Amino acid sequence: MPLRARAMTQSQRLSGRTVFLSASIPDPTRWSGSYDAREITDAVVAASRAVLTAGGTLVTAAHPTIAPLLLYVAAEFPRTEDQPVSVVTYQSSLFEDVLPEATRRFQASGIGEFRFVPAVQGEEPIPGRSSQSLLVMRQQMFDETEPAAAIFVGGMDGIRDEFELLSGRDPQPFAYPVGAPGGEAARLSPTVDSELTSLLASGEVYPSVFRAVIADLLARLE
Repeated sequence: MPLRARAMTQSQRLSGRTVFLSASIPDPTRWSGSYDAREITDAVVAASRAVLTAGGTLVTAAHPTIAPLLLYVAAEFPRTEDQPVSVVTYQSSLFEDVLPEATRRFQASGIGEFRFVPAVQGEEPIPGRSSQSLLVMRQQMFDETEPAAAIFVGGMDGIRDEFELLSGRDPQPFAYPVGAPGGEAARLSPTVDSELTSLLASGEVYPSVFRAVIADLLARLE
């Protein structure tokens, strides 16, 4: 099948499906493991393009190092009547007053949909004092969007929290953690058992990695 025709078929097959993207650049003051910020950025951009090219909807939390990248990538894809929103971003209202300007532009651009989830009373928008609000936000995010798969890149403890929450869902989304950029994602194990496992662990040509991820996901969704 010609490449263009194959891509169109994939787009139709992934249409209506959501893929959760869990990613962040670790804070070196709170993270002692290895990571490469540039590699995380490259992987996030490649993952986003792969999902959107395949006609899927991206779901993510509004991490300040990731939301601006999604704004950049989503702007490349014209909205259609069938898919007016290609990126859905969640955040706890606990962080509404401290959102960075780049994330506010995402909210105002209309490219994606931004959803605030009520915070737990008594918590504060600082590490270690917002855990319950983040849990409520993540649970609502997964309940509302029901992701078919999840991609994990870089990150710290929150990456594992989201991985474990998704692992407890029924049906369990297919998990694709990427190892080469480092961070907590490199310590996670894929829930797919295939030849893709080694590519996820060490692959560094991220457009190729995520083309393989999309092909694997499509095959599993048939």
